[in-house]
Amino acid sequence: MKGIAVPFGVAVFLFVADLEGPRSRAADKDGQLRMALVNIRSVYSDGPEAKANQASIEANLKRHFYFIDRLAGEADFIGFPELSINGYHFSKNMTWLRLEGPEVAALRKKAVEKRVYISVGLAIQDADGKRWNVQIVIDPRGNIIAIHRKIWLTNEKGLVEAGREHKVFDVKGLKMGIAICADGTDRKNLQALVDNGAQVIYGPHANTTGGTIAGWYRFRSAWAGEKGWIAQLKVHAALHNHAGLYNSAFNPPATKERNTGWASGAWFIGPDGKTLAQMPTSSQRNDSREFVLIHSIPIRSR
Repeated sequence: MKGIAVPFGVAVFLFVADLEGPRSRAADKDGQLRMALVNIRSVYSDGPEAKANQASIEANLKRHFYFIDRLAGEADFIGFPELSINGYHFSKNMTWLRLEGPEVAALRKKAVEKRVYISVGLAIQDADGKRWNVQIVIDPRGNIIAIHRKIWLTNEKGLVEAGREHKVFDVKGLKMGIAICADGTDRKNLQALVDNGAQVIYGPHANTTGGTIAGWYRFRSAWAGEKGWIAQLKVHAALHNHAGLYNSAFNPPATKERNTGWASGAWFIGPDGKTLAQMPTSSQRNDSREFVLIHSIPIRSR
């Protein structure tokens, strides 16, 4: 088991689990999926001015590229939280994106350039005019291999359609399924993914839970422990959240900052329910900063 956590606050926090350094991480390329969970601070794209909304989306995309460029040598899969490209804030003024649009095209190009899997969250309008909260996964060839439409709607209810599917897809030989935020509150959604062959459940979130990391871990406590849902389902889980604040260790943009209230938090859970890697917990809102958690999941046939 190998895991690495990249800076927390202004200090560098290193989660070490049998870690031997860069040489051993390079050897992980075969037989393991190295997943990087990025807690990113996104700005919103649902204001009254379309031009300002588009500028926010472009700023978010630039922030994504910063993390992808930084992590490409460390991870096979780089995941960003729910609605990371738009920022999770819904209103009638939301700027809706398209899967065929320039933002997704740029992400597909980046996946090819860096030879990584990339997962992002978007507010999408399809060719039929229907709107969705989706999480997509792009493979190293630039193909969109997964589109998960959020099933259990919360603040976006009334503005988007509810998804119904529990699709499973291949990531470097592992079968993965997605549960977006509130989807993971209903165990039946996780069970459906496992029934369809999932070995890893990926859970991108946008959650406040009091604006603290500790609050978010309590919110998702049913997933962990020897009697928790993940242990019952006998799969791996990788879940993470939006960040309330930028992190000075990650070259943040020059802007007057305020805490947006997101709780942050990142967590890898093993098939026995034990924590494999985790962002350090805190009950202080100012610790809900951008964070990167990397962990290697073994690839085994079922």
